[in-house]
Amino acid sequence: MTALTNRYVTLQLESTYGTEPTASEAGQFLGEVDDESFSQNFDLLTRTDISRYGASKSIQGATFSEGDVNLPLQLDDFNAYCLFSAFGIDTFNGAATPKSHIFDEVTNDALLPSFCIRVGREEKEHTYCGMVLNSLTLAANINEYVMMTYSFMGCGESSVSALQTPGGGGTNPPAFSTVDALHFAKAFVRFEGVASSTNFSTMVKSISIEINLNRDQDNAYALGTTTYTVAPPPQQREITGSIEFNRDVAAASDNEPTYDELRGFLLHNGSSAAPAIMIRLEDASTPANYLELKLPKVVYEAPELNVSGRDTSTMSVSFVALFDETDANMSSLKIGMGGINGDAALTA
Repeated sequence: MTALTNRYVTLQLESTYGTEPTASEAGQFLGEVDDESFSQNFDLLTRTDISRYGASKSIQGATFSEGDVNLPLQLDDFNAYCLFSAFGIDTFNGAATPKSHIFDEVTNDALLPSFCIRVGREEKEHTYCGMVLNSLTLAANINEYVMMTYSFMGCGESSVSALQTPGGGGTNPPAFSTVDALHFAKAFVRFEGVASSTNFSTMVKSISIEINLNRDQDNAYALGTTTYTVAPPPQQREITGSIEFNRDVAAASDNEPTYDELRGFLLHNGSSAAPAIMIRLEDASTPANYLELKLPKVVYEAPELNVSGRDTSTMSVSFVALFDETDANMSSLKIGMGGINGDAALTA
């Protein structure tokens, strides 16, 4: 019989890249994951020679692991560390209500964490060490939970081991979070200003944002081993996204980009005080726990606006976030939630 209770995904911080910590050590987080796709990959080095009509020898070549996790966005340690992995600096404010963490971008990849990821798959636990975040995607759509996709890459898979029992309240793995996920009804998007539950655009139907670190796999190897010896270094950061409006934006009601503005090329250079695009996600608590993502400088691509029969006409547009000289970043993220990482700043 299939052991459905033994399906789980945990992250555990590594103190040394690629070295598996013991499961009882601190820094392990259990996620309420919808699905995962972790797998090991390797090249085959196959020799051919002039004496045989086919290849006769082969060995295992460069080895690495990669995969995604998809899950609703909860304000818990699992999501917080995944999000932190795209930024690198956390400024904790214990005096705020609720307590808050502000994530800022870094160029020093030594400040970005690496993880040992353990996946329970009914029969055995699969272990992937040296896993680092390569990209993340946030998507908010009508009548859905806010969904996250985190993409990781790292060293080759370790030997499989015995399953653990997830969510039992112990340390191996730890208990599930008790908070529910953020959802569409409290997702607020604003343009050229700070978003809040009272100041937001009523024309946004959906929004998705991707942060890609473009990690360099080729330069994570060295002679003497078949897998990564260092974390694949981040390269050019790219932040892209798309927005669908529920109708043609002919006249903006809250600074939304209009069709005419987009058609003629629109670049908005804002600031953290008035970002080009800001999304705020809240829960039902009082005061509300929240997540805020600000993109101070954005350039839009050409809009899409078509009609079909008597269907409602909607407008879609993609965008690219740019480096803002005033704020010295491309994005910033803030989590307002007590108890994240034991009310301490997140670190690598």
